[in-house]
Amino acid sequence: MSSEHSVAPGEADIDDPDLSPGSPDLVVDGRVVEALAGEDDDVTRAAGCVVYRPGTDGPEVLVVHRPRYDDWDFPKGKREPGESDLECAVRETEEESGYSGEIEAELAADTYRVGGRDKVVRWFLMRCTGGSFVANEEVDEIRWLSPDDAVEVLSYGHARSLMKAIPVHAADIGSPDT
Repeated sequence: MSSEHSVAPGEADIDDPDLSPGSPDLVVDGRVVEALAGEDDDVTRAAGCVVYRPGTDGPEVLVVHRPRYDDWDFPKGKREPGESDLECAVRETEEESGYSGEIEAELAADTYRVGGRDKVVRWFLMRCTGGSFVANEEVDEIRWLSPDDAVEVLSYGHARSLMKAIPVHAADIGSPDT
């Protein structure tokens, strides 16, 4: 992949995920990326979740293997027309991994170029509340790993940076007592 960097969320927050068309929600390289990108827009919009659950030795993080790319990443995918970033993140996570949960925070977004177009991926932290994995066309394997092990397995620098920056590393987040 070409150069990638994180961008901070702009005016939107996860308490207002269903922004009306044309409402700004991210600023990328000094320009506003619209909340609902149209088919003719020059930005590909995607979203995903960093999913965690309590483990006996601390939090475990979900990573997925995509056979099409032979990579390990967090569940994510392209937004469907009329869908908010948050709706996309939840749908893609459930479709790819079989797991659902509660969104706890919005994380830093990534932007990079793919096929000559900007791609913005908006990330959310999800606490797993249930589900089970069934291999599918997009994901053939999942792993629940410690945050440190996830950093070692993830295929992309932006995913490793995201993992290192999220609060799931904190001792009180994801412990069996919470």
